Amino acid sequence: MEKVKVFQFPIRNSNGGITHYAVNNWRYMDKNKFECDFGTVSKHIDFEDEIFSLGAGLKYVSCYAEENEQRFIEDIRRILIDGRYDAVHLHTSFWKSFLVEQIAIDCKIPKIIVHSHSTKVDVQDDAQRIDAEKIHNIRKAEFNTSLATDLCACSKDAADWLFGEQIPRERIKIMNNAIDVDRFIYNDDIRNRYRKELGVEDCFVIGHVGRMAYPKNHEFLLDVFADAEKRIPNARLLLIGDGPLKDDIVKQAEILGITDKIIFAGHRNDVNNIMQAMDVFCLPSRFEGLGIVLVEALSAGLKCIASNVVPREIDISDNISFLPFDKKKWSDMIIDFSKGYSRLDMYNIITEAGYNIKYQIKEVEKLYLE
Repeated sequence: MEKVKVFQFPIRNSNGGITHYAVNNWRYMDKNKFECDFGTVSKHIDFEDEIFSLGAGLKYVSCYAEENEQRFIEDIRRILIDGRYDAVHLHTSFWKSFLVEQIAIDCKIPKIIVHSHSTKVDVQDDAQRIDAEKIHNIRKAEFNTSLATDLCACSKDAADWLFGEQIPRERIKIMNNAIDVDRFIYNDDIRNRYRKELGVEDCFVIGHVGRMAYPKNHEFLLDVFADAEKRIPNARLLLIGDGPLKDDIVKQAEILGITDKIIFAGHRNDVNNIMQAMDVFCLPSRFEGLGIVLVEALSAGLKCIASNVVPREIDISDNISFLPFDKKKWSDMIIDFSKGYSRLDMYNIITEAGYNIKYQIKEVEKLYLE
């Protein structure tokens, strides 16, 4: 059987949600049936050795379309022609244009997949975000099914965000952002080892995993923690991730007088293990396509608190609560969890909800094979 060759675009050096989803899918796909190349506009991918070790290729695009449209078109066209791909999988947060879709059509790519991963525009500056949303809404109204053979989304909210009312919802396939559940199942030995390494053996650890950027709303989380730690003397805030707003977050911590109670752990490749050291997981995002870190945290048996704008598809366990952006409500719930609860084996619950990648990857493979 000749292998199906797939080009996935774009991934980024931040290794954030979309990149993690695309690369992780390839990690579990049947390499006897598929080949995969990833495309990026990042100047360098720090984890390119990992991509190569997985048997995938990496294609660099020299600029964004907004920087030099003609050069962008030339790069994408060259990649698609040289690659002779059977499918192009486009991971999209918000609309800027349909350039890649149109190039793929011109290059006669048999399958063009547009996959929605967000529900808002990820731009920090208010004025720029408003302008980007205007462009997004114009393009959204212009989008039609001639531009893609397949439409996917990580949640119903993400589908509504990217695809206009002119697209029948039965044309859109919801693809669960699945994980390797086995790697996250609660383990008491790992918990004790990591708590010792982090110096939090006798502490109540409030955890968060996410890029330090506008969507993740770290400033609200710090305000919540500053309120909660007044009533939990041994509380610690464990922040996993880096990003453009880190300096602002560090400064806010200094102003609140909580710097000595925050662990800035930076980017980690052992999130599955470090979650074992946490006692509660918080995700106060301003918006999420789904919130895959919640699937991970729930798999680890953690009590989770999420903002009430997070898509409800993630409501797959009794361990998750959705709250409005009310500091007192968040801190009160954290106080309740600090009194203790049992960490359970969540394998069956997460698997039955459709978030175990060992089973869900078959849906991705089916999408490419159809």
